[in-house]
Amino acid sequence: MTAKASTRYHRLPDGTRLAYTELGAGQPVILLHGVLGSRRFYERNIDALAEHFHVFAVDLRGHGDSDDSQGGNTVAQYARDVDHFLAARDLSEVVGVGWSMGNFVIWDYLQQFGSASRIAAQVCISQGPSDLNANGWEHGFTDHHGLRDLIAMTQDDYAGMCAYLATVFTQQLPSAEDQAWMVEEQLKVLPNTAGCILTDQTQRDYREVIPSLPVPMLAVWGSDEKCLPVAAGAWVATHAPRVTFVVLERSGHMPMWEEPELFNPMTVDWIRSLAL
Repeated sequence: MTAKASTRYHRLPDGTRLAYTELGAGQPVILLHGVLGSRRFYERNIDALAEHFHVFAVDLRGHGDSDDSQGGNTVAQYARDVDHFLAARDLSEVVGVGWSMGNFVIWDYLQQFGSASRIAAQVCISQGPSDLNANGWEHGFTDHHGLRDLIAMTQDDYAGMCAYLATVFTQQLPSAEDQAWMVEEQLKVLPNTAGCILTDQTQRDYREVIPSLPVPMLAVWGSDEKCLPVAAGAWVATHAPRVTFVVLERSGHMPMWEEPELFNPMTVDWIRSLAL
């Protein structure tokens, strides 16, 4: 994960343990990964951000090194888990960095907790308001039929599905070694848990939430998105009230991993500009 920090655990009220990495000091920043992902997908960012901020990289319940959870595998519950994690540490004015579904968790958190929110700013990496092409939205990655097939794959050939996903996250095909760890991280999510959260998150729609977001946002996309098109980012850029929109030219769905030499200093400068 990172040579500078070991895995720690936070226990939720239902007994589920969240695995996390903590590094650095100062302005708190929490890194939230995408569906079937883990904090390892931020391995090229944690150390660099921790040179400037107090970084917490968390594995959501059922993901990564966190405990599997029979129940609670919804975006809304993940948001409540984040609140418990932040409250236990008395953290406020937090910058939430979300990759893919991690942004759904942040948006749901802001919607649930309102004026009691501990998150004061958001870095949105590659996530539009909905993943589902339905109800007038056409910038997702699948429709209802595709979602049905995706859930069937979690039961019939989960390893094969994860292997495929590892080939479409990036602009350039990752090395065999990198594909192997990506698949390994995804397979830590058990098939039934994967089916539950894929079903829930894919049907989320935050089009009515984003225009009233109470926090500033840095939205970062890759120009060669094979999962969620740049048009989804452009929608966010025109509907979020306070947003800076950046497209990195040598990235796909993982610009924080594909171009860390640009993403890391840009994120540091943006957070510093907020003067939180």
